[in-house]
Amino acid sequence: MGCRCVELDVWDGPDNEPLIYTGHTMTSQIVFRSVIDVINKYAFVASDYPLILSLENHCSLKQQKVMFQHLKKILGDKIHSDPPKPEDCFLPSPSELKGKILLKGKKLGSSCNGTEGEVTDEDEGAEMSQRVSIESTEQQIIAPKKFQLSKDLSDLVTLCKSVEFKDFPTSFQSQKHWELCSFNEVFASRCACDFPGDFVNYNKKFLARVYPSPMRIDSSNMNPQDFWKCGCQIVAMNYQTPGLMMDLNIGWFRQNGNCGYVLRPAIMREQVSYFSANTKDSVPGVSPQLLHIKIISGQNFPKPKGSGAKGDVVDPYVYVEIHGIPADCGEQRTKTVNQNGDNPLFDESFEFQINLPELAMVRFVVLDDDYIGDEFIGQYTIPFECLQPGFRHVPLQSLTGEVLPHTFLFVHVAITNRRGGGKPHKRGLSVRKGKNSREYASMRVLQIKAVDEVFKTALLPLREATDLRENMQNAIVSFKELCGLSAVANLKQCILALSPRLTGPDNAPLLVFNLTDQYPNLEPQSLLSEVLKKVVTTYEMVSDPDQQGTAGELRRRLREDPASSKSSHGVSREPARPGHEGGLEGPKAAQGGGELHLEHHHPEGSDGFTEARQDGSPGEPEADPLRRPHLQPE
Repeated sequence: MGCRCVELDVWDGPDNEPLIYTGHTMTSQIVFRSVIDVINKYAFVASDYPLILSLENHCSLKQQKVMFQHLKKILGDKIHSDPPKPEDCFLPSPSELKGKILLKGKKLGSSCNGTEGEVTDEDEGAEMSQRVSIESTEQQIIAPKKFQLSKDLSDLVTLCKSVEFKDFPTSFQSQKHWELCSFNEVFASRCACDFPGDFVNYNKKFLARVYPSPMRIDSSNMNPQDFWKCGCQIVAMNYQTPGLMMDLNIGWFRQNGNCGYVLRPAIMREQVSYFSANTKDSVPGVSPQLLHIKIISGQNFPKPKGSGAKGDVVDPYVYVEIHGIPADCGEQRTKTVNQNGDNPLFDESFEFQINLPELAMVRFVVLDDDYIGDEFIGQYTIPFECLQPGFRHVPLQSLTGEVLPHTFLFVHVAITNRRGGGKPHKRGLSVRKGKNSREYASMRVLQIKAVDEVFKTALLPLREATDLRENMQNAIVSFKELCGLSAVANLKQCILALSPRLTGPDNAPLLVFNLTDQYPNLEPQSLLSEVLKKVVTTYEMVSDPDQQGTAGELRRRLREDPASSKSSHGVSREPARPGHEGGLEGPKAAQGGGELHLEHHHPEGSDGFTEARQDGSPGEPEADPLRRPHLQPE
């Protein structure tokens, strides 16, 4: 199924053989050795990218040694054993770890010289055992306790050392890039609400794993998007429980060939950016898009399984759901078509505004209006970025994810920007927010006069900082568009793309860079076309987004004689050609590099309706995606 993170809850068993089962429950027990045999056989069938084994170790020292022997004998060289390099500040990329199995668990300190040591179980033993034996509606609090850990087993843990999360300032100061924190679903939700910015920034640097609340004794699933939108890389899911949450999980990972790793949105990877997962408006620097979907007809809808419908023919209707950040969530439904499951005609159109396309998912659900007990006919979930415009057949799947034979929705898809143009798809027109529609930071009154007075003076600088940030982001988006490049391009690539257009018929430069200032400025050397005038104006806005008069002043300069423009600066120099040595480098060259999410989801294989991203071949994540850790497992 492509899952890239598996939790193993290991306990002492008879005959000195460790067992895997959910502690303190009546769940079936499996011999640890047998599970490792199966993992060894199938770990890299669906994907070559690294697999994480999350060891919840409850065994005695004697059986820990048996665990170590089985792991070494069965998995052998597949286990990643190279210790992290202290001088590095990021994890290896998934491409570097192909075919490797990473063990997540407790690790003894470097000062331990014996064959065993002592660690706390604040997230090891508590995670699984707290999910059971809850006799009241309140979550039981289990105090951390010490347990013995074998050094041999400890040494197998390299890039995923389990540590306790205390608070964000402590983590930013002392946590290492190879250390991973596990968050209870409830606590993670609280972090997302109370500290949305800190949570996103934390996940830019470190791995975070979210596991279900102990209250989910029925093995129900949380909504993984609640934590993906915060940047959490690993979201643990109960694969045995079908439903909406698993549909989202499976659909999300089918976007690049089920390789188990999906690149996070750029807004969540950039070092200097502010993104709140709870935003109910458009995202700065991201172009909102309009999704137009027409549900035309259906084909061969079966009766719902387990249904006690009044007749033998279904009365179908369709829901179109959007899942993503709060600003994007919504749903629309068609009318009911009575007594027609073979070829129902709906012919209804819907429109949705998508503010963060890279995190949005579209779900088609077909239900029966004439039912007793079960109304579900089929569904299909697909990332918004994988939608292709035009007439499409949507292959419906059952509740458990199997493809329903010959069962389709026939739809038409169109995607435009808010100005009515064609689909931007990382290249189209940007949509910018005016100052009146921007979200500015506000101060909470503490009723402590001295403190309130001090922080009141920070409101204006914060407002100005917001304007600076958004002016800069909007200008960069415009500059990339004028250069004919996608939103993921950097400024160096923009200059290289522009360079063929910056020379006249006689090979004389139309524009040169003034490299004497802190940031290079573009200076016209002759009369420019309207397009190049826009390029220069936009570039100046990138280098100085705070000056309201920049654009007007620049237009005046562009109308002047280029010779007088040069003499007014008193600078005479050999022009620096863009893309050549001495051209735009250094401070204006945006840094590239991707960051990866490691997903613990397992999407089903994609079909004709779902297509991989155009910037990467199916089955491969973006190049070197895990420069900083990003995992999103189930």
